[in-house]
Amino acid sequence: MALTEQQKQKKAKLKKSRQKKSAPISSSQKLLAKITPHIEHPFHECLMPHNLFEAGIGNILITKISPQGEIAVCSFIVDVHCLGIKQVLFKTISINEYENVFKPSIIKSHGDYAFTKLKPACAKKLIEGAEQYAISLGMSNHKDYPALKAIFGEEKLGRCWSRYKYGKDKMPYYVKGPNETDADSKRIIRKLEESCGPGNFHFRS
Repeated sequence: MALTEQQKQKKAKLKKSRQKKSAPISSSQKLLAKITPHIEHPFHECLMPHNLFEAGIGNILITKISPQGEIAVCSFIVDVHCLGIKQVLFKTISINEYENVFKPSIIKSHGDYAFTKLKPACAKKLIEGAEQYAISLGMSNHKDYPALKAIFGEEKLGRCWSRYKYGKDKMPYYVKGPNETDADSKRIIRKLEESCGPGNFHFRS
């Protein structure tokens, strides 16, 4: 028996509903779900390596603290010379573990260079500047970066008067990372040639 137009529409809606329910949840969606309960909490501290723009890459930490003293840690590994946001991490730990284990381990991984405190507005400005610089070069930031960036919330954070200059010696500077294959490196250099032109960037493989 032929279906009526109303029955066809109902069947189509049911099929669409089933497809939505069966659609896999992305890593970004999972990450955002974990971060959301912490967005309204106050900032604990924002940190960056003192030598970030000299070294070119480093770990920027954004932390918030709950009324119970739990620390929500958002870690952005940022390449300010070329590639933008390379890696992200979110975790919740006790304030004792953060101060005595996690933060010291991050500092040690940066050669024991001092970390500098940032105002939240400046941390956001620095990270977003690196993101936009990478995009201008044809690069893609980490796929979960937009979810992690939600930690800054929707409220205005005030002004940041600091100015951040990306690249090195007024040019992009690409350094092949330990997790990048030769194919990755060639692809990045090709993108730099397309966006900047040959000879208008530095690289070290």
